[in-house]
Amino acid sequence: MTQDRSVQEYKVAAQELDRAAAHYREAARHTELQEHVKAAHHAHIARGHFLNAQGMAHEAAKLHASRFSDSVLAEHPVAGDSAEEQP
Repeated sequence: MTQDRSVQEYKVAAQELDRAAAHYREAARHTELQEHVKAAHHAHIARGHFLNAQGMAHEAAKLHASRFSDSVLAEHPVAGDSAEEQP
């Protein structure tokens, strides 16, 4: 189930980035028209969507770390960082 949740997190993050890009494009258009208040409003909203996407990626990374860290390290050990070398 954890992996399914991370898939959803990635999909929502991508949607948030699409929305951020649309607002940044609109901010650029308003800036060209010297409509700075409207541009700032869209830029602020875009930043919010970007932060939402970043949060989704953060949650997906936490899910992956909790579920797959040990198995990935077992399959692909980091050179010079084995459990035997730990104090």
